[in-house]
Amino acid sequence: MGHLGRPETVRHPVECLVRSSQASVLRDEVAAVTPHEVTALGSRLDGAVGMVRLESSMLVFVRYGGDVIVESPPTASRVVATVPLGPMHVTFGSAPSGEVKSNGFLLSPQDRTLMRPDPWAGALVFAADEERVSDHRSMVFGDESVPSPSSEGYSPMLTHACRRAWSATKALASQAPGPLLDQFLGTVEDQLLTALVLASGAPARPLASGGRRHLDALHEWLTNHHGPGVTATDMARGIGLSIRQLQAITRDGLGVTPLDLLCEVRLDRARELLRAADPEVVTVAHVAHECGFAHLGRFSASYRRRFGEPPSWSLRSRRPSA
Repeated sequence: MGHLGRPETVRHPVECLVRSSQASVLRDEVAAVTPHEVTALGSRLDGAVGMVRLESSMLVFVRYGGDVIVESPPTASRVVATVPLGPMHVTFGSAPSGEVKSNGFLLSPQDRTLMRPDPWAGALVFAADEERVSDHRSMVFGDESVPSPSSEGYSPMLTHACRRAWSATKALASQAPGPLLDQFLGTVEDQLLTALVLASGAPARPLASGGRRHLDALHEWLTNHHGPGVTATDMARGIGLSIRQLQAITRDGLGVTPLDLLCEVRLDRARELLRAADPEVVTVAHVAHECGFAHLGRFSASYRRRFGEPPSWSLRSRRPSA
């Protein structure tokens, strides 16, 4: 099956959407993420596979449209997470019986994993090389002692991240400009990898001192870096902390998450720009995008909640009285 063409400046993030009634075709498409075998338990399937290729990982949607058993061999040096979109019966290794899972889990790196997915809801599969995951784990936890990944701790956060990532990529306009799409996909991958390593549940190592100093540094950094595509990873790297430490200083010092703080900084900057702008020249949408908001509707709702008026009123407030 060929992939959709990738023009230099215009493309859609879901690179291929393959539909087939043959288990072997569906298997071969998903094999780009991880090798496995698919055994159909009925006479015919009505399956579909959609794939998002990220810089160093892949996110895949697969629906078989019929009862199948999927057997994955040990993943070895590849970290592979499966997120059921409906109830999935899963058996690890030689266990005498499996369990029904509805949240994300890791395929075993040492043993086979048997899965019987929901025929129509399907599943999402996210995979990256262990070296890439290890690099991201070190960045997230800094120099803390971090345990190896375990399939036991990966459920809700990874499930949420994968579902949101797939929904967002599908909803993106079919002719998104290349630079905007690259930035979007980079943010998606960063969030997926972060969800993967944070879900291991290692406790954050508290900062010995300097919480206020780090908050001041964070505010200063955000003043200069709050445009589109900024992530918690960027924020942590910008002030020399791990993501867990970043979360700790914003939670303990301000009672918010890093992304909540980013949103507040963006809203404050947007209000400043709107009240200083010429309404004959500048639009609300232009200011929203410049301050890092990709969705005008969400920006307007957040702005109204924070300041008690829609952004259009702030823009018009500059107009001189007749």
